[in-house]
Amino acid sequence: MEKPSQHQTIEEEEDHISKLPDDVLVHILSLCPYRILMPTVSVSKRWARLLSQLPDLTFCLSMLVDTPSEERVQSMARTLRRRCADHHHTIKMLRLVYRKDVAMECRYADDMIALANATKLVLTPHMGKKFSHDTDAGAWSLQLPPATIELQLLPFSFAVLPPRIHGAGAGAGTLRSLTLLGATVVRHDFPLAATVLPSLEDLHIGECALAASISVTSDTMPRLKHLRFTEVSVKADATKAAITVLADDLRTLRMSCRRYSRTESPSEPLSYLCHGGFLAVFTKYSLFRLRAPKLTVFEWRCCYADEVRIDAVGRLTDVAIEVAAGRTPTPMPIGTEPKYVTTQQRDKLVTDILQGLMPGLQPRTWKDVTRKCKQRDDRWLCFEDTTTTTSAYPAAE
Repeated sequence: MEKPSQHQTIEEEEDHISKLPDDVLVHILSLCPYRILMPTVSVSKRWARLLSQLPDLTFCLSMLVDTPSEERVQSMARTLRRRCADHHHTIKMLRLVYRKDVAMECRYADDMIALANATKLVLTPHMGKKFSHDTDAGAWSLQLPPATIELQLLPFSFAVLPPRIHGAGAGAGTLRSLTLLGATVVRHDFPLAATVLPSLEDLHIGECALAASISVTSDTMPRLKHLRFTEVSVKADATKAAITVLADDLRTLRMSCRRYSRTESPSEPLSYLCHGGFLAVFTKYSLFRLRAPKLTVFEWRCCYADEVRIDAVGRLTDVAIEVAAGRTPTPMPIGTEPKYVTTQQRDKLVTDILQGLMPGLQPRTWKDVTRKCKQRDDRWLCFEDTTTTTSAYPAAE
């Protein structure tokens, strides 16, 4: 085998990354977490200089297996101050992971949020200690800096409740997009529903548990245009939780609950579910009420409610409904009587939804609407109507 020449060896070992332009290197460094970022920028003066231009920053203030280390967190705070020393490059996104039950981490998180004044803020609060299902970490508030227009709250523990949002000066008044996605409990004193967010246009609530009813109204969110509920469970099978949406400027509403409202075919062998008891075995809302006179897009996928009341919608361009009858998951112990969503209950749910949507559908006769409804089997009933296609389609399990 021929030995490679010295010239070939030098070419192979050459640092091609350093030849990249600054804007490309900046985006590469923005993908690095803190523990990788700092050793990387220490490679050369050029890389260290790029630290002051990073558009996105990620700091994990907490360690999963470690005691609280203030020195480590102080180092992160110093890095952020170095980054903010250059006032010519704004921070587009700041991502923080920290523990709500560690006061030191909460204090530094608040300071870093204010210092960064980022356009987008992504927070993952979690708990270092174990909490029982009946306790929580208590109420807390979040002060937004003036530049923040997008906020993502990604709680990683049911003990972390949603915060009350406010801001200095314009603060919360400039927020346009809000996402609450993660393990948290929505109680009767849900602070986000009571907070006035005059500029909010996009709201996404998902993967949380309802311990009480929730309302989204124009009184607190007058400019809301897009609303999503994904995998929103109820806390217990006996929980009576309603979802009310009264939004004058709402254009799109998308609801999906495949994970917590799954049904099985009665012909399948009965299997028992080892259930922890914190979330309902099968999620069904007590009431879903909608009044959105400008609504154009409506999606309802695998969600169930005892009652559906649709007061007003706009001229609908896209409608999708998927509902299945069948056996609901059966919890332990063995011998527990299984429960069912009957075909009559399924049909009534779809009929109630379509009756409420009828003023916004084209054409507006029941004959044409029922023609678009199509059953795939004894369990599924699906309906879809869009501006591009008016034929029904089988739902995917």
